[in-house]
Amino acid sequence: MSWRILALVVLALLLIGGMGQASHPMFIPLSEHTIAKEISENGMPLYRTTTFTVDDEQAASWLLMWRDAKVHTVEWRWYYPEGRTYARTFSNIPPIDGFTGMWAAPLWSCLKIKGTDVARLPGTWKVDVIVDYRKVHTDYFTINGRQAC
Repeated sequence: MSWRILALVVLALLLIGGMGQASHPMFIPLSEHTIAKEISENGMPLYRTTTFTVDDEQAASWLLMWRDAKVHTVEWRWYYPEGRTYARTFSNIPPIDGFTGMWAAPLWSCLKIKGTDVARLPGTWKVDVIVDYRKVHTDYFTINGRQAC
């Protein structure tokens, strides 16, 4: 009988410890991420890859973030191959809308390639994902093609 009580106490401590971490203000729940060529109408990544050509329309950084009771700011910083910032885009993770609401939010930012300066600078690019002023993820991807003279 005492082993059951001990097991319940241990389980309760694990659950309480896990909830404490999730409520910490610096805990950002990134569920899934990818780089893709397109985003579908319902917000899902299509043609996941880390290799693009100068003829591809775009590179998309896609995230699935768990939601809580607060709005969170998301920033994408896209970097040239030599390391300078090329562009910054912003979005928000909306708060959960009640117990029956969606617990995860798909978010994305797209870097246009074809016909832009990006197509003239092939190489290994990078995108940082920053949530509430804290970097939570970095993706690297390659754009193949002829370099501008």
